[in-house]
Amino acid sequence: MMLRFIKLTSTVFLFMVFIAGALILRFYAVSDVNKRRVGAWFVTKMSRLGLKVFGINITSLGDEFLEPAGRIIISNHMSYLDIIIYASIRPSVFVSSVEIQQTPFLGFLAKLGGTFFVERRNPKLVKLEVGNMAELVKEGFNVVLFPEGTSTDGSQILPFRSSLLAAASAAKVDVVPACIRYDEIDSFPFSSENCDKVCWYGDMSFAPHLWNFLKVTEVKTKITFFAPMDSSKSDRKQITQVAHQLISQEYFSAA
Repeated sequence: MMLRFIKLTSTVFLFMVFIAGALILRFYAVSDVNKRRVGAWFVTKMSRLGLKVFGINITSLGDEFLEPAGRIIISNHMSYLDIIIYASIRPSVFVSSVEIQQTPFLGFLAKLGGTFFVERRNPKLVKLEVGNMAELVKEGFNVVLFPEGTSTDGSQILPFRSSLLAAASAAKVDVVPACIRYDEIDSFPFSSENCDKVCWYGDMSFAPHLWNFLKVTEVKTKITFFAPMDSSKSDRKQITQVAHQLISQEYFSAA
């Protein structure tokens, strides 16, 4: 119980520091591009501190594929923890739904961190959003996209949606598939019995899930980045299919 209280206190402190720091940086950044750039940079710094507080240990392979910046990274998705983990590796802009933007507190944090919000439910807005995403990549941001469209309990990898990947072709940039895996939770293999300790999905509320997660002492995570795919040589559906296959093979290789 004492450890949980210490982690809660540390987490609240991190939230306060992040909010204060992000607001100050955004105030001095002036332009929207610079606000997003300093936001992504600050999220990386705070995420690295957060990993220590939460006891998350990362094994990362293929980091070299993230350089130079200005690429689209597509990954499977299980939790808000995914974002902290990816952000700790490189400053990035994350693509999320307007539903997250409208989520109390979590949406506020995401906005401060420079998240790019999309309305997936309205096909008429997709072209506009693809164009805006392409501009972000051209401005030198690594953009992280979760093409499942939602988070899961980790028992499966849902089909990938390809519509937003049109931004890769529009910006003429590479796409880097990435697989995130939670291998162990408090020394026990990730399974259907303990997945809810880290996975945040469905109609779970953020605060109760975070409170329960603070009971966890250690999480071992593995991220694998694959070789970049040239968007000028393959269309978005081909890229989506190949990326899904690569990620699925890596994700289930430990099963």
